[in-house]
Amino acid sequence: MFMSIGPHQAYGNIPRSIEYAVGWVAECIEYCRDHDITSIEARDEAVQEWTDHVHALGKNLLSNKVDSWMSGVNRNVAGKDKRIVARYMGSSPDFRKRCNEVSKDHYKAFKLE
Repeated sequence: MFMSIGPHQAYGNIPRSIEYAVGWVAECIEYCRDHDITSIEARDEAVQEWTDHVHALGKNLLSNKVDSWMSGVNRNVAGKDKRIVARYMGSSPDFRKRCNEVSKDHYKAFKLE
């Protein structure tokens, strides 16, 4: 069974990917500040939906079927023998679209308090 870790990031040019992620998180923090929200936590159903999406993207890819740091297996380290889906394998535009949908929906994928 594959396990997922997160948060996932679109694969590609690292500085450009990180720049988008930092901007998205900063906007989320600003939204929380502007709405007097002091706690944010991903909803269980949103976590499951995202995990299912990430797993579906990685299904049948050779990179997820071999032992490597990309699949979480390192035979030189005790306990690192369980395969995981460690990367988001979708495109950067699709990743950004999904993230933007969450923010446009006022972060309803999260419990906001």
